[in-house]
Amino acid sequence: MKKVIIIGASTGIGSELARTFAKHGYEVGITARRQELLENLAAEIPAAKWHIKAMDVAQHDAAREALSQLIYEMNGVDIFIYNAGIGDSSSKWEKENNMLQVNAVGFAALANAMFYYFKSENKIGQIVGISSVASQRGSRMSIGYGATKAFMSNYMQGLRQQAAFKKLPITITDIRPGFVETPMTTGQKGMFWVIKSERASTLIYNAIVAKKHIAYIPGKWRFAAFIMRNLPEFIWNKF
Repeated sequence: MKKVIIIGASTGIGSELARTFAKHGYEVGITARRQELLENLAAEIPAAKWHIKAMDVAQHDAAREALSQLIYEMNGVDIFIYNAGIGDSSSKWEKENNMLQVNAVGFAALANAMFYYFKSENKIGQIVGISSVASQRGSRMSIGYGATKAFMSNYMQGLRQQAAFKKLPITITDIRPGFVETPMTTGQKGMFWVIKSERASTLIYNAIVAKKHIAYIPGKWRFAAFIMRNLPEFIWNKF
């Protein structure tokens, strides 16, 4: 039985991914700050093998220790998915700093731990980060959020290169969703090509098991991302 750990599994994409992996016969480790939500999730599919761990990814050292404990309790892991994240369009420092601690530093703290776990165990493994199409270019509408997702994508690119250079059997998968219907996006204006979290979960699962390096969710966002990256700045600045 393959084993997966999902960081940030209490709601939205994370909880749907947990359901999807459980239904496909994986042993699933799930983390979030609110343990009761994780317990409710596990109760939905009692036939699956679940491992639950309360974790606040903004407490970086404690989160790394909790991750280590979870891996020990599961007797190893094959796939690690970082889905924890905060989305906020505010440019107030308190909120931007919170996004940095969760989306960027929290991701790096745990992705780093997982990379060296797989390396030290000489184990085939996969590290998955749920970044965003917003990672592709800075936007006035989501300055802090887009920057944290760009950090994630860049960090994963570096890990991927390091794994290739050292010939390590570690796959790094950067998942870049567009707009997904989740509690985090409720009430947001200007969204288009919106898909439900259940559909996003299926597409993400398929990309992970296919061991893709980069996957846009859904795939048509690849074209939007290309335009975003290549628009001349004087045009981009009008949006």
